[in-house]
Amino acid sequence: MIWNMYVKEMKDVFRDRRTLLMIVFLPLILLSGLVFFYESLMNDDKSETYTVAIPSELSEEGKAFFSDMPTIELDVFDDPKGIVDEGEASVALLTEPDFFESLGEKEMAEVTLYGDSMSQDASYVMNMIESTFSIAEQEIVNERLAANNVDETILEAFQVKRVEPSYNDANGSSLALISMLLPMAFSIAIVSGASSAAMDLFAGEKERKTMESLLMTPVDRSKILISKWLTISTIGALTGILAVILIVIETIFFTEKMKAAFSINEGMALVIVTTLAMTVLFALFIAALLMVISIIAKSIKESQSYIAPVSMLSIVPMFFITSMGVKEFTVVDFILPFMNLYAILKQLLYGITDITNIALTLGSTAVYVLILFAIARVLFMKDRWVL
Repeated sequence: MIWNMYVKEMKDVFRDRRTLLMIVFLPLILLSGLVFFYESLMNDDKSETYTVAIPSELSEEGKAFFSDMPTIELDVFDDPKGIVDEGEASVALLTEPDFFESLGEKEMAEVTLYGDSMSQDASYVMNMIESTFSIAEQEIVNERLAANNVDETILEAFQVKRVEPSYNDANGSSLALISMLLPMAFSIAIVSGASSAAMDLFAGEKERKTMESLLMTPVDRSKILISKWLTISTIGALTGILAVILIVIETIFFTEKMKAAFSINEGMALVIVTTLAMTVLFALFIAALLMVISIIAKSIKESQSYIAPVSMLSIVPMFFITSMGVKEFTVVDFILPFMNLYAILKQLLYGITDITNIALTLGSTAVYVLILFAIARVLFMKDRWVL
C-alpha cells in the first residue's frame, strides 16, 4: 500500500514540468556556476593588463624597472590621482622626477601609490609594485652594506620558517574552497529539491482542498504520511546525488586547480561513500523538517515564508568553517544540524578519517530524522493541522 502511494506521489511530482525545472535543473545550473566560479578564484594566471597612471614619461631606468611586469601598462596623465578617481586607471604611481635615475644614491627616497585598496584589481597592482620595490630595496641595502664591508647577515637575528601540516600542502587553498563548495552544494540542492515537493504535497493539497478527500479514504494516515515523506526525501536525495555527480564530472574534465586538489586525496572512496550516506540521511532530515513546516502552513505562500529560513540555515555553516582549521572541530560541530554536514565533509576532503566523527554525524542526523518525523506524525493525525 505504501509503495503504491509512493509511486503515485512520485508520478505526480514529475508530471509537473515547472516543478521539475525548479527542483532539479535550476539548482544544478546554479551549482555548475559555483564550480567554475571557485575554479576562477583558484586560477593565479593574470592575463589582464592594468593601467597605472604616472605624471611624466619614464626614463630608460624606469622602463627597465617595470620590464618584468608585462601586465602593467604605464600611461602618462597630467592628473594621475584624478584619473584613478574617475576609474580610468587602477593605480597612480607618484615619484620624484629623477627617482629611477638616482635610485640608491639618496639615503631615503619616497614613492606614493594612490589607489583604492578595497578594489581587487587595485590591490593586486599595488601589491605587485610594492613587491618589486621591496626586492630593489633589498639589493640596494646589500650593496651599501658591502661598500662598508658589513656582512648582510648581521641584519638577520633569526629566520622564521612556516611548515604546513601534511594534509594542508600546496593545494591547501584549493581544498579549502572545495570543502565549502561540496557541502554547500548538497545543502542547496537537497533543500531546493525537497522544498517544492513538500509544499505541494501538504500545503498545496490543503489549498486545493484535496487533502480532505485523501483522508476520507480507508488508508491509514501513517501510511499516507510515510509515502509523502519518502517522496520528498527521494526528490531531495536525487537532487543531491545529481549535484555530486555533476560537481565530480565538471571538476575532473573542466577544471585544473580543483582537480589537482581532488587527486591528492587517497581516501576519496570513503569520502564518496560517506557523502552518499550523508546525502540520504540529510534528505530524510530535510524532508521531515519541511513536512512539519508544510503541515503547519495553511497555503503554499505561507509555507514558502516558513521554508525560506531553512534555505538560509543550509548556507550559514559555510561562514563558520571558513575560519576554522580542519582539526578545530568539536563534538558539538558533528552533532549540530547542518553544521555536521560541513564539518565531516571538510575533514574527509582533507584526508582525515575519524570513525567517531563519522558515527556522530550520521547518528545525530538519524536521531533528528526520527524526532522530526514523530512531530510530523502527531500533527498529521490531528484534523486542525491537515484540513
